[in-house]
Amino acid sequence: MMSRIQARLLLGVCLLLGALTAGSFTRAEESLVWIEKASEGFISLAYGSLDPAEPPLLLLSCFNGMSIAVLDVHTEIDGARPGEPITLVLATGDAKLQVKGEAARDDASGMIFAEASNIAVKPVLEVLRKSGPLTVTIGQTSATLSDQGRADAVETFSKDCEVD
Repeated sequence: MMSRIQARLLLGVCLLLGALTAGSFTRAEESLVWIEKASEGFISLAYGSLDPAEPPLLLLSCFNGMSIAVLDVHTEIDGARPGEPITLVLATGDAKLQVKGEAARDDASGMIFAEASNIAVKPVLEVLRKSGPLTVTIGQTSATLSDQGRADAVETFSKDCEVD
């Protein structure tokens, strides 16, 4: 027979585990994910929050009608000024790609981020198709992006994007 102290201890442990589990679901919802979207000639591949109000950390945009692709990396680039040339380095495993771009200012937040316009999409997709985390480096700034869900998002994006 279970004593009162043991029953209270068991109840306390169950409540604690329930609180910890509820917290882990909240953290999972706040985590960053790979998302592909297509709408009337605009295709995007993003790594970011599911919250549409939050800009994604990485955004590859394909404008089929204009045959233009743009790569944005929304992370603060210390010391950069808008319009200043920068190099974005994408690396996964043994695959590495340098993309020339420039620093840009986010009008809403004032943050300086990286933007590469009119880029070739296929070399970017080759790096993104490799397994393992993706490291994005801009000068001294670096971020590592998970590969969970990336393969499916990249595959769908590559079918919809007609820009080379």
